[in-house]
Amino acid sequence: MKTTWALAVLAWLAAAAAGAQSRTIKGNATDVTTGDPLAGVTVTVEGTTLSTTTASDGTFTIANAPPGTVNVSMRAPGYRGATVPVPEDQSDVRVGLSRELAEEIVVTGRASRTERRNLGVSIATVKSEDLTETPAQTVDTALQGKVTGANIQRNDGAPGGGVQVRLRGVSSINASAEPLFVVDGMIVSNVSVPSGIFNVTKSNLGGNHSVMQDSVVNRMADFNAEDIESIEVLKGAAAAAIYGAKASNGVIIINTKRGQAGPPRVDVTQRFGISTLSNKIGARNYGSLTAVLDQFCPVDATSGQRNSTCVTNQTGYYGSGTVYDHDQELAGRRDLGTETILSVSGGSKDLRYFVSGAVKNDPGIIANTGYQKQALRLNLGKDLGDRITLNFYSNLIHSDAKRGITNNDNTNTSNWIVLSGTPSYVNLNPQGAIYPTNPYSPNLNNPLQTIALMNNNEGVWRFTSSADSTFRLYDADEQHLRFVLTGGVDRLQQENDLLFPPELFWQQTSPLHGASGYASTSGLNLNLGLNLVHDWRPASGLDAAISSGGFQYESSDLRTYRLFSQNLNAGQSNIDAGTQTAVAENRERVHDRGAYLQEEVLLLERRLALTAGLRGETSSTNGDPNKIYFYPKASASYRFQNLLTNLDELKVRAAYGETGNHPLYGARFTALQVNTNMQGNPGIGVNFTCSPAAPGNGACAGDSNIKPERAREIELGTDVTAFGGAATLELNLYQRTIVDLLLQHAVPASSGWTAEWSNGGVLRNRGIEIALSVQPSLPYGLRLESTVGFSKNVSRIQSLPGGAFVTGGFGASLGVYRIESGASATQIVGDVGPLPDGTCCVLKKIGDAEPDFLVHFSNRLAWGNFSLYFLLDWQKGSNIINLTRLLYDANANSADWNTTGQARFNHWLASYADAYVESASFLKLREITLAYEVPATFAGRLWSAVKKLRFSLSARNLFTITPYSSWDPEVSNFANQPIYRNIEVTPYPPSRSFWTSIDMSFY
Repeated sequence: MKTTWALAVLAWLAAAAAGAQSRTIKGNATDVTTGDPLAGVTVTVEGTTLSTTTASDGTFTIANAPPGTVNVSMRAPGYRGATVPVPEDQSDVRVGLSRELAEEIVVTGRASRTERRNLGVSIATVKSEDLTETPAQTVDTALQGKVTGANIQRNDGAPGGGVQVRLRGVSSINASAEPLFVVDGMIVSNVSVPSGIFNVTKSNLGGNHSVMQDSVVNRMADFNAEDIESIEVLKGAAAAAIYGAKASNGVIIINTKRGQAGPPRVDVTQRFGISTLSNKIGARNYGSLTAVLDQFCPVDATSGQRNSTCVTNQTGYYGSGTVYDHDQELAGRRDLGTETILSVSGGSKDLRYFVSGAVKNDPGIIANTGYQKQALRLNLGKDLGDRITLNFYSNLIHSDAKRGITNNDNTNTSNWIVLSGTPSYVNLNPQGAIYPTNPYSPNLNNPLQTIALMNNNEGVWRFTSSADSTFRLYDADEQHLRFVLTGGVDRLQQENDLLFPPELFWQQTSPLHGASGYASTSGLNLNLGLNLVHDWRPASGLDAAISSGGFQYESSDLRTYRLFSQNLNAGQSNIDAGTQTAVAENRERVHDRGAYLQEEVLLLERRLALTAGLRGETSSTNGDPNKIYFYPKASASYRFQNLLTNLDELKVRAAYGETGNHPLYGARFTALQVNTNMQGNPGIGVNFTCSPAAPGNGACAGDSNIKPERAREIELGTDVTAFGGAATLELNLYQRTIVDLLLQHAVPASSGWTAEWSNGGVLRNRGIEIALSVQPSLPYGLRLESTVGFSKNVSRIQSLPGGAFVTGGFGASLGVYRIESGASATQIVGDVGPLPDGTCCVLKKIGDAEPDFLVHFSNRLAWGNFSLYFLLDWQKGSNIINLTRLLYDANANSADWNTTGQARFNHWLASYADAYVESASFLKLREITLAYEVPATFAGRLWSAVKKLRFSLSARNLFTITPYSSWDPEVSNFANQPIYRNIEVTPYPPSRSFWTSIDMSFY
């Protein structure tokens, strides 16, 4: 009994001792970068069955932990796991988790995607919050400064858009200059169709895609930035090769928002804003009647007298001390702009929805101009059992743009063409409803009257719809086979209405009083894709392999009708009210077929990634529409991990790819016109289809052997992640060589042609891109995210058949873009003085449109519920041919005429074109937003359904520091042309905008 009793006592003491040694471990988990608590983190004591998850505030508690040192493991989706030792004398654990390196999923094929960390190419990603932080007119405007290696600029300041995007330099001389835009898997139109105002200004050749000076809108303006979840930019050929002969200028893939399973969530944004004139051209201040008379009534060298009639007139026009600010009078409007955006999302596991609507009113700074848009989007996701997933995307858009009359003209009708010769002492303001004539305009044009009575309106209805269906044909532990069917339709209808009534002074001085125009453009894009994707992940050996292949059919149909009428009867605006009418029609229809194969392999614990692919396709734009052109790609990357302290990962990569650029529509044919008059009889003649780049601007012969331009690109790069993901660095080096350039070369006059389409020549781009992002740890609860991007591109014409030629500009006396072997593709050449024999002129390079480099610097600084975001853009180098300044100088009306203007003009008269080739360097505060988010607890007291309430103040283009003397150093009179972009001729002036926004979420 004693022995039994003694054993029982010992057992009790041992159990008591063990109980005394067991303990409770408490702690919390946070994001190591932001410091935010992490909910749902799985916390486990290794070697035991003890486990729990963190609460909403990131805290956890584990009871009955064993004695001694234990290892506590933490795991969470999207974060790198962490295991920490907990000594016996410690009961509190605080762990910061680092985000999983590049866990983001990005596109790699037509139907396949992969983690960014396994990419062998550079793909830039822009998130929704980056696009909508500061209100922007259009999606492509919102992209400015957010993609390293992208040069994105407005053509002018007109409301409604007009943007050009260039990725990694110029990739063509005559073919398309635009990247390919893909929205929810569907290739969409970004066509720019001119309004037809060239019939009034006489500044263009006509047609849809010839050299336009109409201040055109590109159709990416139709889409709403608030509907976008993310944008992926494929800059290099290795990334874009899967899109073949449409991708030489890069690919921009837009993914719109989708609904997530859960209760309905309502998001509302209400904005109010104004736009103001950024800066002014100004005009000469004469200061005295004597200065006016010296300018307009000079003393006759023979009589020594001034013309008495001239003196009388000028004395009547001039008012001593009177100066009118014509810039402000014409572009000083500050009407209130509004934007309302509402979205509802949610759904069940099997059916998810996202619905949004937007109403936008953006008044222009010039009277009778502005942009209005209404849009409705419906995105649905549906699961049909475990085997089939359907996604449907649709968007209905209506917009009205009033563009006014700006840019170049040859009829003295454009606003600042007239003002360039109008002295500042002339009163152009109306007395009641009566406008005075402008005595200094040859046709009496008063721009205030013109802008009040004219119409240049553009209305657009557009419907886009796409769908993708995923059929899971086979699912096993190691293999998955999916069939993906994609399709879409993009239907747009654009209507342009022009009216210049007979009451306009410059119409009254014309032989034909009054003008009316109408244009109707219909566009239809169709996409169809069939894809197979096989995912193989064996238990051992090969880490993973993704095989994909498919077939695509894509077509586009564009048709434009134009009617123009003059000499309107009784002031009627109908086309048939005129006595002289003109009719024109243009049709373009393209069909493309293609197929691809792609293989992606992950080896060595997914550190080595290999990708290879091949696309073959045909197109109706090629000389032989049935010939198959192949576009290969290959890439490799390897990830080194934990090489050094605080160096989490170093990835090296290399890639090669080939892409193409379709010939311009109709280059395979010799265009004919059937309305030729031959001695009073109808006949068929040759259409004048050459661009101004062709000698003589005459008739062009087609080439039945024309083929796509081909870009071959090598890309080397590295991605570095350090300090637990708090710092990332991306470095890219590339060389892109474009062969088989689409050219118009001169042919002997005896042939009957001025030029002929052909392939030939080699263009090379070399460049570097560096992007650095940091999220440093700061005191006092401050949180900072900073990103700086640097890019530099250098182009060179490697070879050129047939010698040098001019591709754009107004002549060597002003500066032209000249293509020649061994030179930059964007060089500007011009006269630099007379030849030694006194004749004109020495021709020399005087500038280059390509910047020396671009730097983008964005910052997000947060403290408590306050946040400050701003984006700085710095462009070094680049030149602009400033013909606005020349016009003011030629009229002795420039604001600096008495100091430097006259000397500048005399320098030009001495045959020096560099007088008006200026630096386009600038530093811009592109975007800035200050926001305050009301604490959720307080917002909930106002209304329990309110989960988010945010107020913000924003500004766009708040300031620009530049040596450029005119409106803005981002300008293109000829819109989205490959080469000759940087030419300014009295555009719509730029503005700075200010917005206040209220964002609310309910769920």
